[in-house]
Amino acid sequence: MRAIAFAAALLFAFVVYPLFPALPSLLGDGLRALHARVLRSFTRADGTADERPALCVFLLLLGGACALPGAIHPLLGAVTASFAYTGLSALPGSVSAKEELDSGAYTKDPAAYESLARETCAALAPAFCQGVFAPLLLCALGTPLWLDASLGWCHLALRALCGANSDARRICALCLRPADASFRFLLTLLSGLLGRSPFRMRGKRSGERLMYILGIAGDDSDTHAPMAGDITQAVFLCCFSACLMAGALTFLLMALL
Repeated sequence: MRAIAFAAALLFAFVVYPLFPALPSLLGDGLRALHARVLRSFTRADGTADERPALCVFLLLLGGACALPGAIHPLLGAVTASFAYTGLSALPGSVSAKEELDSGAYTKDPAAYESLARETCAALAPAFCQGVFAPLLLCALGTPLWLDASLGWCHLALRALCGANSDARRICALCLRPADASFRFLLTLLSGLLGRSPFRMRGKRSGERLMYILGIAGDDSDTHAPMAGDITQAVFLCCFSACLMAGALTFLLMALL
């Protein structure tokens, strides 16, 4: 049941975030406000604060609170964990950009058309790497200990605090490395669907590899000018990669639990 709940969390996220794309910013604001309240308890009279202990206590409190729904029922834990997959909130913006390109609004400005298509595709990979693949790996690690939602929300909180907390930036950077490697590997496996050889890949990061596979990397590997259809292909590759990753981790968890 825990393995099924792990997969269900991503399914719930596919429902929630496309409907409410502004939710990640609201969650980030709330988490930063909660951290500020905890930090005040670790601030001395002279104004100096013990940021590292405050961050540890904040993450422990947040993780404990997020573990409670899963302790009641695994599906409640799945719903709680689903909010960690903020990368899916990029999908509505990609759909809107494609509709704008298809509307003919850029008929007289091909440079702007190509720029919007390229920028929209380029923004998808970082969003999925940080907001889908990293939480997938963390939630999979936490599932055997009933801490999937806790680790997912802690990662969400750390991402919200990256702008002002160096420890949060370091932890997020560590989480990003295996996430980017797994995303890059799956993009390579799926590259044949778009006519690219998986044995002739370019790009050291998942974003660079996605643009190379699409053929709009902006170098000598380009196969065509950026177009609206590239956004559809980019969304497909990112979502399919995420589903494959979730499926593989689910089968692994089913074998272990």
